[in-house]
Amino acid sequence: MKLLAVETATRYQSVALMDGKILLAEKSQDNCSSHAGSLIPAIQDLLASLPCPFSAIEGLTVSSGPGSFTGLRVGLSTMVGFRTVTGLPLVTVPTLEAMAWSHRSSVYPVCPMLVARTNEVYWAQFQWKDGHVVRLLEDRVGTIRDMMDSIRQPTVFFGEGWLRHQRVIMEALGDVPICGVSESMNPSAYHVGLASLDAFQTGQVAGSHLSPHYVQRSEAEVQWDLKRRRTSP
Repeated sequence: MKLLAVETATRYQSVALMDGKILLAEKSQDNCSSHAGSLIPAIQDLLASLPCPFSAIEGLTVSSGPGSFTGLRVGLSTMVGFRTVTGLPLVTVPTLEAMAWSHRSSVYPVCPMLVARTNEVYWAQFQWKDGHVVRLLEDRVGTIRDMMDSIRQPTVFFGEGWLRHQRVIMEALGDVPICGVSESMNPSAYHVGLASLDAFQTGQVAGSHLSPHYVQRSEAEVQWDLKRRRTSP
């Protein structure tokens, strides 16, 4: 099936057109300042480059978070709008799970990381088994220390959170961290598409009530953590 995939969870915007697992075209924009103003033109440019009419698309998929609140809302609302107009099936994919598809040949667990609040990250852990991704740890948000405390074995790290905190993590964990490939440091609409295919095949499409997957800690948790760090020796 021809699939339009969208990724707007960070400032790195990505749109892709796929035919099954085959990537037909992908258009990316680094440091995107406004998904609201650039997403629709990016999709139009992508389809025009092939060329491919919108009527040829058979399915829609978008990353659902965690990530930038505004970016997630823009991506999700745009694809919901397309679904309303066209009646096409829509699948949402957790952003960190989609990122795990960038290391689908890894023999080690993989840990995608995104930047959250100041000095905090989003992360999860996955393991590839028999061509399928298995979740080892649910999506979380917390400090770098929280993340490192969840690591128990050699693990592949990647994403903007890894790039920002790589030195600290390597100093603390020694030989445990394995740096992911450069192509995996930004979320990709192509990986969103790959991660959505099973859901399309089994009919697990999105319902009428959708909202972004924010994965935020409560303000009380944030304040408690700040207090703990201030009083620790």
